[in-house]
Amino acid sequence: MEIRILITIFVVVLNGAYAALLIGLLRRRKPWPRFIGIALGIWAVTMSGLFILELFAPVEWKPFMRHWLYLPIAVEMVWNVLFIQQLFLATIIVVLALTRLRPVKASPPVSPADLSRRKFIYLLSYGAAPAVALGAGVHGTLSQYDLRVRELRIPITGLPPEFEGFTIAHVSDLHSGLFCGPERLKIISDRANDLKADLVTVTGDVINTEMGELPVALAAIQRIESRHGTYLCEGNHDVIPGRGKVVDACAQNNLPMLFGSTKIIPVQDRRILIAGLPWMRHGFEGKPELVSNLYPERQEGDVRILLAHHPHLFDIADSTDLVLTGHTHGGQIMFGPLGLGPLFFKYWSGLYQRSNSTMVVSNGCGDWFPCRIGAPAEIGLLRLTAAKTG
Repeated sequence: MEIRILITIFVVVLNGAYAALLIGLLRRRKPWPRFIGIALGIWAVTMSGLFILELFAPVEWKPFMRHWLYLPIAVEMVWNVLFIQQLFLATIIVVLALTRLRPVKASPPVSPADLSRRKFIYLLSYGAAPAVALGAGVHGTLSQYDLRVRELRIPITGLPPEFEGFTIAHVSDLHSGLFCGPERLKIISDRANDLKADLVTVTGDVINTEMGELPVALAAIQRIESRHGTYLCEGNHDVIPGRGKVVDACAQNNLPMLFGSTKIIPVQDRRILIAGLPWMRHGFEGKPELVSNLYPERQEGDVRILLAHHPHLFDIADSTDLVLTGHTHGGQIMFGPLGLGPLFFKYWSGLYQRSNSTMVVSNGCGDWFPCRIGAPAEIGLLRLTAAKTG
């Protein structure tokens, strides 16, 4: 709760300071356009108020907010998460530059009849950032139910014939909560069932922030059918209510969340060894034994699969054949090869290979942030095949 209060104070102060700075710039014009100043004040109050509502609303309010306030809260999140900090710093730089380089000069009253193109663009610029945030929020709202299936062939060195064509439905980052409610979760489980996969994996972030979001997520996961079961690992959002709470709840509902443990799945006299790591962001570097110690001694024909929420764990997973991860949301905002993915992650979407190991990073099928650009929500259909030699 304390961290939420501190974040709230930061966001409210930032919005207020940003509006004050812009109004200060406007007041340099004599007389200054008060209607824009009023609009800036209303915008700052609205963005702050919606942020407080989103952060502190009880779980019981989430269905109403999801149904009636999805768009305004989507706009608020784009503004407060992506825009406000950068805009605030940029505005300070502009204010300092104008203060030092340009003295205040009186200008005639601004009216539609005598606005020059330069003045019009100057005044229009005050609404550019809110307009972009609004557009991103509209895009996120209109595309909230979009879900693709990404099919990938996974080469496995020494794959026995019994596993040729074996399929895995890769589900990740449900984020059950405000932006991923029962309707969207049903779409996800129905689409996963359509794949008729041999095995289902869920690579973390079952919930968004609180345990009250878990029951509908568990129900959706339990609806997914497969021949050899469903296995999960822990994500960073799953530890927000407290370490181990989601793991324990999954166990009580007969859903194995692999927490530093391994399950042996017999398939036609062969074995799939599926292991899962707890959430780790740091501290695993240079420690391959964290992965290798999870598995029993390899037998001929074994296929080793690792579920690990953070894709950077691939760097210590040479002892596995296949690593399944999520966390990145495919970069969330991507324009071709450029965007948030490569800015924050070494691996962020799709298929990666190193030596005899392969990793798949899922874009995820749910959202904590209600806008995707160039990184569509997805379920993976992974088909095992023998790696070509020579």
